[in-house]
Amino acid sequence: MPGDNCSVFGCGTSRRTKGVGIWKLPAPKDEGHRKWRDAWLSEITKTRTVDAVFRKKIQNDTIYTCEKHFHPQDVEIFQSEKMIKKKPRFGALPLLNMPKRSHETNKPVPRPARSVVTTESAKPVKSAFYKTFGDLCKRVPSLKSLNEWNIQTSKDRLVITKMKDNLLLPEKELIVDDSLGFTIKILIVLV
Repeated sequence: MPGDNCSVFGCGTSRRTKGVGIWKLPAPKDEGHRKWRDAWLSEITKTRTVDAVFRKKIQNDTIYTCEKHFHPQDVEIFQSEKMIKKKPRFGALPLLNMPKRSHETNKPVPRPARSVVTTESAKPVKSAFYKTFGDLCKRVPSLKSLNEWNIQTSKDRLVITKMKDNLLLPEKELIVDDSLGFTIKILIVLV
């Protein structure tokens, strides 16, 4: 009896550990105690392999569990003049500080439900661009924002320039070709 260890895998508590209670499995004296014993033993064997040595301990009724594996409210404390005695409450199970198997993992959070995306094709979308080079050439001369600009249209290009009063070269120039590709030129004069 002296030096018996806690049967929870990885726990080093023994009867010699000061201030920590260590208890045997409950004796199966009636149906309630038998169920409690089976549940207690089930909690211990969840993460421990039951080999021949452990089976022998079960048969000899030498399975111990320390109070580190019980919730504080599950431990009854009896105090006398000479000593303090602790024991587990009826039905209490060792659930704290229990080892986990290496392959146990948390289940992933389920994905949110997918929703179907619908496109609204009921309204025709008004385009803000020109479909052909001819459309662009017809529209540009009527734009009010280009009042101060010179517009030159040819068969394969449109040239829009803004001249500065005292220079012969254009200050800004936009060249659009018939594929609707464009080039922007800006003249910078350093004085």
